[in-house]
Amino acid sequence: MISVQKKRGMTRCIAVAFFSLAILPSHGQVLPDAPQTPGQNSSGIGELNIGNPQVAECEVLLRESEQEFVKEDFSSAMAASQRAMAVCQDQTAPLLLLSRSQMLSHQFEAAEQSLHQLLGKAPSNLPALIQLGQVQYLNNHDSDAAKSFQQAIHVAPDQPDPHYWLGRLYYQDGRVQQAIDEFQAAIRFDSAYYKAYDGMGLCYQALGQNGQAAQDFLKGIDLVHKDHPDYDVVYADFAELLLKVNKNKQAFDLASEAASRNSRSPRNFFLAGKALEQDGHPDASLRWLRKAAQMDPAYPDPHYLLARIYRRQGKDAEARQEAAILQTLAAHAPQVRR
Repeated sequence: MISVQKKRGMTRCIAVAFFSLAILPSHGQVLPDAPQTPGQNSSGIGELNIGNPQVAECEVLLRESEQEFVKEDFSSAMAASQRAMAVCQDQTAPLLLLSRSQMLSHQFEAAEQSLHQLLGKAPSNLPALIQLGQVQYLNNHDSDAAKSFQQAIHVAPDQPDPHYWLGRLYYQDGRVQQAIDEFQAAIRFDSAYYKAYDGMGLCYQALGQNGQAAQDFLKGIDLVHKDHPDYDVVYADFAELLLKVNKNKQAFDLASEAASRNSRSPRNFFLAGKALEQDGHPDASLRWLRKAAQMDPAYPDPHYLLARIYRRQGKDAEARQEAAILQTLAAHAPQVRR
């Protein structure tokens, strides 16, 4: 799970960390974090049904929507989903794909409308209930999100995904013990549910129990090391813990591994740069921090360290420039959610 900045970074992180993982063999954002979505096995997309042109066209459009989503071209993914709605007899897959891209394009109300349209005909659709909770979570409607995840648990009490998502919500709201209970429930139903170990690591870290947090992060890493080569979040979260206790070399190893797994996350590069800076390697740190700042111009954290390094190097003009950028970005920085 992933330090994710709500509205700005959270949506992108979902796309990279688990929603893409829900599509590809390997989140895993996440989100992996999301339940299986139609467009994979549950939608029946397989070999094209050349005996039925309408079905074949439906399958082609659903595949196109998936492919554009993986490329993070959400506008094209939505367009393909909307064309699929015109030809697919079953609207489940197109509506799920459409709402997912709407969500990651910050079109939260539109995403809710798409999901309510689906749930109006299929009120027990588990992927739709979980996705609705995710949309509500991103749109700051935490009480509604909790109800959606709880309804998903009612529909499928032995499935780990809704417990995991409810745990994420409880953690964000500071209900740490309830979050741990939900993460443990997810693990009871799937002992290899690596995201839940990451969640528990964050919870125990919040409680100041760093030893237990480290054990949970390590368990999550053990589960993802071979089987989920693209999942990076647990490495980054553990790196952040180690940075707080000045275990900088180990933190750098974890952050650089996270960056190799997900080179689209500026947080991974920032954490690696921070580890190098804290370990006394400012020149090497600059390369990582500049990369993080370049990847996301709205991300304030790299600019704080860049200003500090430049100031120590006597580069006053560069330090002032970075400090000014930091001040501007920090004033508009969204709430951090993980």
